[in-house]
Amino acid sequence: MLPIPNLDDRYFDQIVEEARRAIPKLFPQWTDENAHDPGITLVELMSWMTEVQQYYLNRITEKNERKFLKLLGIHLRESTPATAQLTFTGLQEQHVLPKGTKLMAIDQMFETSHTLQIVPSTLDKIIVRTDVAASDYTSSNQHDSVAYYAFGPEAKSGSKLYLGFDRELPQDVLITISFKLFDGYPVPVGKAADGTAELISSGDVSWKYVGSEDGEGWLPVELVHDATVQLSQSGQLVFRLHTPMRPMLVHPANDKRRYWLCCTLEREGYELSPKLEQVHINAVTAVQQTTWSEVIHFNSTGEAGIVCSRVAHLPYYGLNIVQVREPGGDWRDWQAVTDLGRCGPEDSSYALVRDPVSKVTEIRFGDGVNGNIPPEGKRTIRLISYVPDFELDRWIGKSSGLPQQEFEVQQAQGCLTASLLLQVGRREPGKPGFLWEDWSRVEDFDNSGSEDRHYMWDEAENMFCFGNNEAGWIPHASEQDNLRIISLKTGGGQRGNVKNGMISELATEDPELLDLRVTNPVPASGGAEAESLEEAKHRVRRDLHTPYRAVTGEDYEMIARATPGLRVARVKAIPLYKPGMVEEQQAKEAAQMTVVVVPYSEAAQPKASEGFLRTVHKHLDLHRLLTTELHVIPAAYIKITVHAVVVMEPQMKDESRLILHQLYGLLQPLDRSDGSKGWTFGRAVYKGDIYGVISRLKGVVYVQDLWIDYEGAGARKNASGDILIPPYGLVTSGEHQVELVSKTDV
Repeated sequence: MLPIPNLDDRYFDQIVEEARRAIPKLFPQWTDENAHDPGITLVELMSWMTEVQQYYLNRITEKNERKFLKLLGIHLRESTPATAQLTFTGLQEQHVLPKGTKLMAIDQMFETSHTLQIVPSTLDKIIVRTDVAASDYTSSNQHDSVAYYAFGPEAKSGSKLYLGFDRELPQDVLITISFKLFDGYPVPVGKAADGTAELISSGDVSWKYVGSEDGEGWLPVELVHDATVQLSQSGQLVFRLHTPMRPMLVHPANDKRRYWLCCTLEREGYELSPKLEQVHINAVTAVQQTTWSEVIHFNSTGEAGIVCSRVAHLPYYGLNIVQVREPGGDWRDWQAVTDLGRCGPEDSSYALVRDPVSKVTEIRFGDGVNGNIPPEGKRTIRLISYVPDFELDRWIGKSSGLPQQEFEVQQAQGCLTASLLLQVGRREPGKPGFLWEDWSRVEDFDNSGSEDRHYMWDEAENMFCFGNNEAGWIPHASEQDNLRIISLKTGGGQRGNVKNGMISELATEDPELLDLRVTNPVPASGGAEAESLEEAKHRVRRDLHTPYRAVTGEDYEMIARATPGLRVARVKAIPLYKPGMVEEQQAKEAAQMTVVVVPYSEAAQPKASEGFLRTVHKHLDLHRLLTTELHVIPAAYIKITVHAVVVMEPQMKDESRLILHQLYGLLQPLDRSDGSKGWTFGRAVYKGDIYGVISRLKGVVYVQDLWIDYEGAGARKNASGDILIPPYGLVTSGEHQVELVSKTDV
């Protein structure tokens, strides 16, 4: 940011002295300049006020800096909770683990992000079969940081990954398997800061299981969700089986019959062959947070006997309140009863039923005769669930009806502000109870009107702040507590990034889960502290250099490198070029942009697949100008073969490998780990390049003869023997032929 100038550096004595020196010129009749003179007293007073004013003018407070950041659209990021992958074992029967199940890592609370169907099966065998070999990788899967190829190093079509289970997987049950892929490559996966594009896999796989009566037939599974995108990235696979599994033998696991899942590579094309580190069944993602209260919405059809159901931890184990939206948009609490049959047609009542097997919590409403019917509409029914310990802390207090009220709430310390939801109650004449209004959180009251239901949450002071009827409405006055929290989550910070194996305790007291064992096979990650003001200012500086709109060629290149889910090794943007143009036409095609991409790969000549190109194109399409026609193409490789006769010192005439090493290092398409750069896109291969790299070697006297051959479409040789390659081309080395001659033999 720009340096802040010192607007005035004069002190009090200097200001007084300058004023006294100006008196004879401005007021000649003023002759008494002693301290007892009232005029001198006024000069000293004004000098003091000037010094105080210049102090504040020179001082940019934190509040001012926050306002400046807000003008730039920058808001300080709150703390981020860590996430971890959990696996469960130990149960001998199926069990439902509802969303929000609480687990502990010493003093850190984690909660599952979705409902998990735990099955008693255990993954005890992993086999990889290719067209040349079949290997057992079970032991590799049980050790950290020991990776193995899911389809072999080359990932050819027809390769298979077998997962063997000790017992049959149940039918018509959602089964979750997590896959962690090796990520230690020198080119990281792109992470876009603005906009995301769906990852399109470069290969296709199919999942099948043995399920026919004869025990030899393979049936397809029903894929519900594939976060791995055809085993292109780490994630979870959720599927369902519709027929019983049958045991069979799979070589080399011939010790016993097992129940097998088979993943077959149907279409090859991976830039990087999938390399697995860990595979686990009964997997779920957990978030480092504590949910004190949450809100779940339902739609109402307006019909008799509405039933709303949800599988979640807090509705099943916690306390519940049911609200129904009134015609004016506010909410009213309905009364919980055990028997709707005793209710009248006007009774706003409901019955809450919990199923101990499925962990489903149902809200049942009346039929208009026994109990009222919620009005029709979307999100008109609300279930508020909270932990019993939050019963008293959820009440903030009562409003006095005065402006700028503040309420300190220690329970909300460290809250995740996105989860915060506050209600204010008001009385209606002739009706019992409160009518509850939802109030919205704002960072400040700068844009709040006199009737806006806004409040501020001061995280530093753990304080709720309300408006003054000019900037933000004042909560309704009440003799009883009428301010309450209905949604609150706390957590976040780097402490949540616990090591693997630390999440090992179930915090839910359920006798059915006493034998359940839980662990996190890999460390938790993603936890971060709240952003400081200095960090936000540094982020502004970085954002100034980060393109979010693709205009120039450099913009396209930077955005393409950040394509989510892909490892882009090299990229080149060619403005005013359309694939298929000849060189003479390049300057004639307006509004054309061609982007050449090279994926990171372990192959010598990485080739971008159709899925890779489509993913980059979809990502760039989010950022390009509307008038630009975009093309994303793979790089073309031109094989360069050097033929040279080199005169050497007599003692070096057998060291042709040194020259070959330099030639292979020069004519390479990719950057190397030693810092050497790959060939520049579209740059011609001149004989001078070859002469230079050879002549610099120790022992070389001179190059006697040199000529260059090439293979590849789009390249040509000019009259000087140099190789001209297309703008989307890179060079790669052929079989160079170098003849060494001793200078004594010349």
